Amino acid sequence: MFALVYSIIFIIGVWFLPSGMIGLLIMVVLTLAMVFFQYLISPYIIGWIYRIDWIPYDEYRRKFPHLMEAVDKVVAIQGIKPPRLGIIHDLNPNAFTYGHTKNNARIVLTEGILKYCNKEEQKSIIAHELGHIVHSDFILMTVVFAIPLILLTIARWAFYASWFTRSGSRSSRDSEEVSYLKLALIIIAVLSYAAYYVGYLISLIVSRIREYYADQHAAELTENPNALSTALVKIAYGLLIDGNIKERNSSKVRALKGLGIFDPSAAKALAVSSVGSSGTFSKDAIQAAAAWDLFNPWARYFQIFSTHPLPAKRIMRLNEQCSNYGIKPEIDFSEAKKIKEAQAGKSMTDEFIVDLTISALPKLIIVALVGISIAWFFGFIGFYNLGIFTQPTNLLLLWAVGLYVVGFGSIFKTKFKYKSGFEPKTVLDLVTNVKVSPIRTVPAILEGRVVGKGIPGYYFSEDMFFQDNTGLMYIDYQSLIPFFGNLIFALRTIKKYLGQEVRIQGWYRRGPSPYFQVDRIESKSGKMNRNYRKQATYFWAVLAFIIGLAFFYFWYVAVF
Repeated sequence: MFALVYSIIFIIGVWFLPSGMIGLLIMVVLTLAMVFFQYLISPYIIGWIYRIDWIPYDEYRRKFPHLMEAVDKVVAIQGIKPPRLGIIHDLNPNAFTYGHTKNNARIVLTEGILKYCNKEEQKSIIAHELGHIVHSDFILMTVVFAIPLILLTIARWAFYASWFTRSGSRSSRDSEEVSYLKLALIIIAVLSYAAYYVGYLISLIVSRIREYYADQHAAELTENPNALSTALVKIAYGLLIDGNIKERNSSKVRALKGLGIFDPSAAKALAVSSVGSSGTFSKDAIQAAAAWDLFNPWARYFQIFSTHPLPAKRIMRLNEQCSNYGIKPEIDFSEAKKIKEAQAGKSMTDEFIVDLTISALPKLIIVALVGISIAWFFGFIGFYNLGIFTQPTNLLLLWAVGLYVVGFGSIFKTKFKYKSGFEPKTVLDLVTNVKVSPIRTVPAILEGRVVGKGIPGYYFSEDMFFQDNTGLMYIDYQSLIPFFGNLIFALRTIKKYLGQEVRIQGWYRRGPSPYFQVDRIESKSGKMNRNYRKQATYFWAVLAFIIGLAFFYFWYVAVF
């Protein structure tokens, strides 16, 4: 919503504001005003779009005295006002905080946190959220993310200013002054956009650092880093019972999704747990689930663009703090590399390159065709002695053939991403797969129950949360009509699946977090929905074939 309003204001500003430094200054001021306005209204929007049950302090203290102990301790030490406390009635474990300042904060937990985490882990989670409050992360991150936005405003303004300068100077094209001005504006636009991109990546780094600081605050407040570590294992990899971690060769697995304590914008986190018959955690299952975070190249790729560190990285940082309190880390990943090598060999770089190539294949071909066309238009082709492309008819033929290559490349990409051969699987089977990626998927059939929405408490969440006898998984539902179709499903259809036994056919993916994309979902009560996103991808192939055929026709008419 903010991006839409920002774009509208920018377009209006380009047309009606004065050009030059005054116009740029006004746009920068408007951008800052928009950021400040978003900062002011965002807590009220969150309270509106999430179904949160706010609980009075006396009642909260009576129900959860161990949580209020952490809150009261921080309030007394920091001298801040107690945060408002709320519960979302959803088994999808989630915890997040928001507000304007440390004296105007809200902390929200879901029933999933209260059900699946023990009291020490619950306390560590609320201590993590309190860490964000006492560190004033609301204000800090607003400022940090505002800086790249200002750079983007400068880049766009310089670009449009150069465009208007060109269009308004037709009578003085030979003027060196105008040419230098246009060149300077284009250089400013390019440099500002590059600075925006770098600034955005830096802001994500700052966000990840703030998460580490909040983890450290939780460790200091509870004097037990292991409590948050095991909570992260339960939330990120889904261990749902109490007990010391011991290694077992066979286990059952249970899973649940983490959101607020991870990345709220991703909304596709998965958890897996492994519980042996004696009630102990399976070390192998934890390390198999974490091996993707530690060794898959896709994890490093997505980490760059994430606001939260990977769970395994956070646990390793918490383990380093255990010595400060004279305790031994309960979780280690010493065998994770061996588990990864047993599944995927010593290196996964080749598979990563293949995935990237297949993902970008149609776009790469289009870029190549555009590049050749530009080179032909400016006469560059002749410098490379490629006389075959100097005739317009040959360029038409090149585009015709190229578009058919694009079409077949798009079909190949779809076949690779949406494999056939659906077989019954469990959450355990899928989550412990180290080789999976957003492109390299696992076709599967899951049977179990829908236990909640993908984003707990969010009115407009079209995604679901699924549980089988081995765990829970985030279910990604993508309508054929992206916005309105998803909205209708979120507001009407999803209610018919909540709490129902279902059979889901689809594709397991991981990127940046694990999730299961629906192809078909049906309940035992007879409700059924299809997801036609796979079929929709063929539209681009058909479009490429049609346009390619048109180019063939024009080429044939010109030549014969």
